[in-house]
Amino acid sequence: MMSGARRGRGPGSSTCPIASEESSGCPNTARSDKQKKGPVVLVADDEKAMRDSCALVLGREGLEVVTASEGKAALETLGHRLPDVIIVDLKMPGMSGEEFLTRAKEIDPDLVAIAITGYATLGSAVDAMKAGAYDFLPKPFRAEELRLIVRRALEKRRLSLIAAEAEREKRRMRDLFVAVVSHQLKSPAASLKECLDAVLSQHETDMPGQCRDLILRATAKAGLLLRLMDDWLTLSRLESGGIKRNAGWVDVAELVQQALAQVKEAHMNRRVAIESRLGFAPVRVRGDGEALRELFINLTDNAIRYTPDGGKVLVKVAGEAGGAVVSVTDDGPGIDAEELDLIFSPFFRGAAAKKQPGTGLGLAIVKQIAEAHGGRVTVQSRVCGTGRGSTFKLYLPTDGGEPCRCGS
Repeated sequence: MMSGARRGRGPGSSTCPIASEESSGCPNTARSDKQKKGPVVLVADDEKAMRDSCALVLGREGLEVVTASEGKAALETLGHRLPDVIIVDLKMPGMSGEEFLTRAKEIDPDLVAIAITGYATLGSAVDAMKAGAYDFLPKPFRAEELRLIVRRALEKRRLSLIAAEAEREKRRMRDLFVAVVSHQLKSPAASLKECLDAVLSQHETDMPGQCRDLILRATAKAGLLLRLMDDWLTLSRLESGGIKRNAGWVDVAELVQQALAQVKEAHMNRRVAIESRLGFAPVRVRGDGEALRELFINLTDNAIRYTPDGGKVLVKVAGEAGGAVVSVTDDGPGIDAEELDLIFSPFFRGAAAKKQPGTGLGLAIVKQIAEAHGGRVTVQSRVCGTGRGSTFKLYLPTDGGEPCRCGS
C-alpha cells in the first residue's frame, strides 16, 4: 500500500511506502536506471517518500518521472517542459493543489492531471475536478492502482493530442480555404461582374434584346457567386472566433444606412420602395462594426429579394433600455408556420425561397453574428388573413455583455 506522511511519516522521510512491494530501496532521483525515455510524468507532492515511490513504480513502466516538492517548483518545471501527466497532492504547503491545477491549466489547457490526497472526501474530489483534474486517487493507494490510473491518463493525453492536431489541421484547411476564396476565386468573379456591368451600361441601347437578356442573367449569376463567397468567408470568420464582440462603440443607425446603400445598388433594377426610419439620436452598441454591417446587409437583402415589384420594405432602428432594436418588414409571401424554426439553419430554403436566387446562408449568418454579440433575432410572419409579409427583429445589448432582453 502507498501511504503518506499523514499516516506517520514526516515530509522529509526517505522511507519508501511501497518498498516491500516494489524493491528493497527507494531511488534518490526520478529515474535510477538508463532506460530509454518514455512519456513524462510530473509528481508534485511535499512528501519525499511519496515522490520516490511514484518514481519507482512509474519508472518501471518505462516512464520518465520528474518530481517537485511544492506547487511553485512544479509550475517552474511546467515553464521549461510540459509533461504528459501530472500527479499532484491537493494539500501541499504554500500553494494548494487546486491553485496549482488552475494555474497549470493556464499554461497548458489540455494537460491531464491526477489529484491525490490523504484527506479524501467527496467535496475534495469535486473541488479537484472543478480545478481541472482528470481523475482522483485517495491515499493510501496500491502500486497497481497508480499504474492503472496513469495508463488511463496517458491514453487521455494521447487522444487529446490527436484531437488538438486535428483541430490545427482544420484551422489550416479553413485558412487555406479563405485564402483561395478571397484571392483565387473572388477577384476573378468580381472582375467578371464589373466587365459585364460595363458592357451593359455602354451598349444596352444598341445591342439585341437577346444579348441584353443573356448579359443580365450572367451579371445576376456573377453577383450571386460573389454573395456566396462573401457568406462563406463570413461563416469562416465566425467559426474561427474572428468576431470581436467588444471591438468598440458603433452607431447602429449608421451601419444600417451603409448596408442599405449597398443593398439598394445591388437591387437597382427592382421596383421595391425602401423606407428607413433611423431616428435622430445615435444608437450605440459595443461590437464588431464589419460583422454587424454584414448582418444588416443580409437582413435587408433578404427582405428586398422576397418583396415583389411594387411592394415596400421598411427598416427601423430604435434604442431601448439596455440595447438597440432593428426591425425589417417586407411585403413578401410570408413564411409557413412549420418553417419558422428552420429558416435560420444554414442552407435551409423554404417553399418561397426556392423561387428566389440565394445561398441559403444569409439568415444563418444573421443569427450567428447576433448571438456572437449577445443578441438575438426573432421573426413574425403572416401568410393569410390581413395581408402578407414578415418582420424580423434584431435585439443587441448596448455593452456587448449579457443577451439583450429588450422588446421581450
